[in-house]
Amino acid sequence: MSNGNRQETSQPSLNRLTFQHLQYLQALVEERHVTRAAERMGIGQPAMSTALARLREVFKDVLLVKTTTGMEPTPRALDLIRRVREITDMLDGRGFEAAHFDPATSQARWRIMASDGISRTLLPEMMALVTSDAPHMRFTVQPGDPRRLSEYLRDGDFDLALSFVRSPPSELRQTVLYPQKLLCIARQGHPVVKGKVSIEDFASSQHARWGAPPVAHATMEAMVDEALEALGHSRPVTLLVSSLTLLPDVVAGSDLLAVVPEHMARAAARSLPIQLLPLPFKVPSVDVSMVWHERLHHDPAHKWMRESLRDIGRKLSKRPSV
Repeated sequence: MSNGNRQETSQPSLNRLTFQHLQYLQALVEERHVTRAAERMGIGQPAMSTALARLREVFKDVLLVKTTTGMEPTPRALDLIRRVREITDMLDGRGFEAAHFDPATSQARWRIMASDGISRTLLPEMMALVTSDAPHMRFTVQPGDPRRLSEYLRDGDFDLALSFVRSPPSELRQTVLYPQKLLCIARQGHPVVKGKVSIEDFASSQHARWGAPPVAHATMEAMVDEALEALGHSRPVTLLVSSLTLLPDVVAGSDLLAVVPEHMARAAARSLPIQLLPLPFKVPSVDVSMVWHERLHHDPAHKWMRESLRDIGRKLSKRPSV
């Protein structure tokens, strides 16, 4: 009898916890903000605060710590979220749809890492396909730090990454979706750049550059700077932005130069008065790859999504290069 009493009192608060509370915890960890998490879950901020207090009581852990940049999850919270995501994937049908997987009825929820530039190139065609073939799937697409790619995919923060991968981690699977090089862009009527750009003109002109916070690391811009430095040059930067897709508009209305991926440059040139110019020095290509973790390699929904993206990549690869 005494053993039974101890068992009853060791975890009384678990009886007051539901899976919905764990979903609240997932929203808190992913949003890093109580009000935004409440809005995402469709409840009031006081209710979310009450849920967080209950979760802290049940798990004997603070779970989220206030910092100057938001709320940061504790290791205990991150471990719980990995388990919640596994359960959520199971309830959504992810990983349990077997060979009869049907995209038309699948309710898979996707977390995809992609920069704004890659999203602008891929998302329109991807969502057109999803609308017609997989209307019940839902997506969250957002940028991430490419240096943490292995960690993101291993821990389930993302199901898939669409990115230029400079040094692919050996533990991840990768395939190139479409090849791509970098181009210099300048406005039509630029006072110095007229149809081509020399390295001297490139290095002496003012530039707009991608890489302001919250961008964690603009790999392609770092490659340009490294190539210039190796030749004894650098580029003066007048404007630093956090969104790569802003650069064509900025260049079209100023004398600034910028370096952007060719697919973005071609798309922008259809509506903006800009010149597309080969760089006057060698920089490696910035091919866009699809990257995923081994744990999802055989998942039927994941296989369908990868093949769908390969089809889109093949179409992009056939478009004429500049």
